[in-house]
This record gives sequence, C-alpha cells and structure tokens, in this order.
Amino acid sequence: MTISELTENVQIKAQAYLAESGDEEAAMPTQIVDFVVEYAINESHFPMSFNEDKIATRLSRCSNAMAMACIEVYSRMGAEGEKSHSENAISRTYDGAWISTRLHDVLPNYVEAI
Repeated sequence: MTISELTENVQIKAQAYLAESGDEEAAMPTQIVDFVVEYAINESHFPMSFNEDKIATRLSRCSNAMAMACIEVYSRMGAEGEKSHSENAISRTYDGAWISTRLHDVLPNYVEAI
C-alpha cells in the first residue's frame, strides 16, 4: 500500500460518513484528508528505516479513525484552530485546536532509540 492509496481510502470512508449523516451533497476536501494523513504520519514518529509502504500499511490499521478525524476537521470549518466556538447562541468546545487528542490513542507510536 502507498500513502496515495491510504489517502484515497481515508477520503472514501470520510465521504461515506458524510453521506450517512445526511450531507450527501458535500464533498470531502482533499486538503483536509491530506492534512489528517500528514498529521498521522508525523505524530506516529516512524523510524527513519520505514519506507512509504511500511508506513502506509501501519497507518491503514487506523484508517477509520483518520476518516473520523477528517469529519471532525470538516465540521470545524469556520472555527479552525479554536478550542471553543460560539455562534448564534450555540457553543461548542473541542478537546484539541486542530485534531482531537483521541486520534493519538489509536495511532501507532514509534520511538527510535538514539
């Protein structure tokens, strides 16, 4: 599996979640999916010895969580970088400024020995 295939898989799942929630007309922006996949790669701290296929294979195990992170980022449009947002008497609080810290719980975490 390649990073491109992983990104496509995450985008398909995120689009399916949007459709299931009744937002069938909306399209999941590629930039959001790219952001989430890049974030997952960076936060997993893969060893330098890992090639693209190995990284993509490891991250494919949490593609559902990455798709949900895409939905979370998508739903925050207009409140990017905020931990809380109020508008029209509706207040929302998020546990992270960009992506929920819950995503960290499912990401593989490698620490390379120095």
